Amino acid sequence: MKEAVLEQIMMALEDELNRLQRANEHSTAGANSAPAPGSQRDTTGLEASYLASGYAAQCNLLTKQIEELKTLEVEDFTGQEIDIGALVDVEMEDEQDCYLLLHCGGGRAVKADGKKITVITPDSPVGKALMGNVEAGSFSFRPGVEGIILGVC
Repeated sequence: MKEAVLEQIMMALEDELNRLQRANEHSTAGANSAPAPGSQRDTTGLEASYLASGYAAQCNLLTKQIEELKTLEVEDFTGQEIDIGALVDVEMEDEQDCYLLLHCGGGRAVKADGKKITVITPDSPVGKALMGNVEAGSFSFRPGVEGIILGVC
């Protein structure tokens, strides 16, 4: 199941990369176009160049993250400490959630086997609380909110 989830996440990241690349091309074209005649204070080209620079940086980061996911070895974390690549079922406040711990793609949600799986990173509050924990362990990521780890794979 993890392989299918990772594939869905990679496809979502690749879709976002394509969108950012199109936005970068559009911004670059705007930055390279001539300013309107007679308008000394027109900063449209400058603003477009800032946008293009930001889009290019995001594209580079996303490309690296996609490559990292492609090389991620799918491990079984049953009976082991939670680490990058672990699929974790938890219960918090009478609700069950499923998380996939990755270095990128935090906040993305996909469906697999009829269940919603949310990507979290080790930098997120829940990710920090889960890292290094084990199945049947309890965790807390803010005062008054405790959870139990139902399963790890």
